Amino acid sequence: MIMMPKSLPANAKTGGGSNQVFKPLAGKIESIARALRAFGAESTIRSRVRNIGHLLAGNFGAAALSVGTVAIAAHALGVAQFGVLALVSSFVQAIERLVSFQSWQPIIRYGANLREAGKLGELKSLLKFALMLDFVAAAASWLIAVSIAVFGGRLFGWSEATVAAMAIYSSVLLLSITGTPTGVMRLAGRFREIAYFQVVTMGSRLALAAIALALDAGLIAFAAIWTATHLLGAMLLMGASLRELKNSRCLDFLSAPLNDISKKFPNIWRFSILANLSLTVRASSQQLDTLLVGALVDASGAGLYHIAKRVATFAQQAGLQVQTVIFPDIARLWAKGDFLAFRRDVMRTEAMLFGLCVVGAAMVALIAEPLIKIMAGDDFAPSARLLNMQIIAVVFILCGSVTRTALLCMGKETIAFALTIVSTIIFFASASMLLPKFGAIGANYAHIIEGAFLLAALLTAFHVGFRQATKSRATTPPSANPESAQAPVLGGDD
Repeated sequence: MIMMPKSLPANAKTGGGSNQVFKPLAGKIESIARALRAFGAESTIRSRVRNIGHLLAGNFGAAALSVGTVAIAAHALGVAQFGVLALVSSFVQAIERLVSFQSWQPIIRYGANLREAGKLGELKSLLKFALMLDFVAAAASWLIAVSIAVFGGRLFGWSEATVAAMAIYSSVLLLSITGTPTGVMRLAGRFREIAYFQVVTMGSRLALAAIALALDAGLIAFAAIWTATHLLGAMLLMGASLRELKNSRCLDFLSAPLNDISKKFPNIWRFSILANLSLTVRASSQQLDTLLVGALVDASGAGLYHIAKRVATFAQQAGLQVQTVIFPDIARLWAKGDFLAFRRDVMRTEAMLFGLCVVGAAMVALIAEPLIKIMAGDDFAPSARLLNMQIIAVVFILCGSVTRTALLCMGKETIAFALTIVSTIIFFASASMLLPKFGAIGANYAHIIEGAFLLAALLTAFHVGFRQATKSRATTPPSANPESAQAPVLGGDD
């Protein structure tokens, strides 16, 4: 049906046309109703829901423990010192996101069919390629972080404690290799372990933070605790991935050759670089915002902003787990040419996310202020308003996350990258103007502007690109390209 030109106008009327993109509420509410009626009808959906359930349980468990950890750190350090800890944490995370490759993406993109077909030799080469990317990124990010900590301290007059905390926490960049292990676990469908490792990590951090509070420890001790528990999570993930590799008879993947990697996996360099550059640019506004607040407001403002953002981030991560689970599934559908199922899955998942976001935003509005007071004390009560604004921005981000993944599957990675660059520029331009005028909440306003633009642009690109692809495929006989199911478009091998 959907591959026939005659059916395209009907699709345009029900939400496929770009003229409907800027009226998202009505279309999404209608999609939610359809999604709920069909939700439990397929075994794939049920399996996906189980995986998402594990990831959400892990996220919420980690979030609850993190609330306690942040509360202890805030009480122990005070607004100013906690602001420094927040800046140090954001600094290291920003370097990690800006420099590191998301090496799990090419593993899933190219590895799914290899695993199913038993092509272990090619799978081993793919894993070695991804791990080499991880090693290079880890070394580069650590050198950059340490250099900034040392020379930045001299240039900006940072205290010795601040520089020491940055140097300590920067060690996680060199020692935490998580991209390839994450790809191995996701490729094997081991979402449960990934989810509950977070709980173990945050539980350990909470216990150590409580001990530090009892001992009246300072900034350096808390930076060391953050570092140790970060490394614990990386080691748990690495151990589980090694077990999975052993079960898959791929434990000796480091002996695999890399000299013909581009022939085995066409466009793997383009995919790895461009798709990950998109994530890096997109993450810059998420990781550098706290630093921007600290620079344009003050450390106390950064602390208040970090508290609000920390709570909102767990909601955002929980929603992004849906994207994690659906990525391999919709990539396989696009590669097989099952456009009807592809579009149905994308729209159904987006509708589900939209409904969850509306409910979540309403709940946060009711509990924001008491939650912040319980979490960090009355001194941090102004963070409640920031949290309410940040949740609105998270709604926009989450409602476009699956659409962005769909664009990658459709081979529209260049468009996704361009939209990411434009939206990030919009954020930094808006934040630079709003922060001096409104204070820390200006960063929340800037995120809302960024998210609204990106959601509208992604929906437009998806519907226009989908119509173009269906028209093109409808006029191309399947026999004209017998290898079309394995063509090296993004997501083609998944």
